[in-house]
Amino acid sequence: MSDSKAPSFSLKPVVEEDIPALTVMSGLNFEEDRHTQLKAAHPTKPYDHAGGTPDSIRHWLSLPQKVEVTKAVDNKTGEVVGCVGWVFRGFERDPGAAGVVEKSQEPTKPPANSVSSDFVKTEAADLDPIEQLRELTDDHFAKFMRRVMPPGTRCMFIAGIQVHPDHQGKGIGRALVRQGTDRADAEGVFCWVHSSEAGAVLFPKCGFEVDETLEIDLDEYAGKMDLKPPAGDDKWGTYTFRYFVRQPRAS
Repeated sequence: MSDSKAPSFSLKPVVEEDIPALTVMSGLNFEEDRHTQLKAAHPTKPYDHAGGTPDSIRHWLSLPQKVEVTKAVDNKTGEVVGCVGWVFRGFERDPGAAGVVEKSQEPTKPPANSVSSDFVKTEAADLDPIEQLRELTDDHFAKFMRRVMPPGTRCMFIAGIQVHPDHQGKGIGRALVRQGTDRADAEGVFCWVHSSEAGAVLFPKCGFEVDETLEIDLDEYAGKMDLKPPAGDDKWGTYTFRYFVRQPRAS
């Protein structure tokens, strides 16, 4: 008799052949995200969230001792139903860890839409409101990283996590998070994640607490460019980014 409580998925290292499926999944997960929708409504430079996924995954895979990229695979269909990229800061992964490539490879450049801790606002006069919004969010993110990760810090953080909309509620997200938090506990380091509104439901269940927030009135930016909200809505509304931190737990 099979164990009804056994997970319906398995965790495995991501390989480059998974990128198309992960790209589609990324697009599906952010279809209803208001902040993403607003950036995608730019009349001349629409933001393509899914379009940035391939470069992000390839960059993670090019840094096997710095990033552990794990997928969740449906045991019945073999479909990739989730993914997480865990970053190691101040220490490296175990060379014997699953998914580490045996031969060295040249790290790729960080994707264009990534934000680093050394980001500096340009405050250029020619930025349109949506570009100003990006500067605001990127600057806030960079300041958070500089605060929680000064030079010499040992920690782990989630560069990206997603679960296919059709497979949410099955424990996949928690398992992907636990892939990193178990290691963090063993190392005695804290973890953090910069979360979208939808993702904010998951992290408190995994021991994370809100450390900081950024609340944005999307209509303030949309109104300056006369960008109408999605059909059926009167306003774009308020969007809140949450920065979660989880302290290590004693084993």
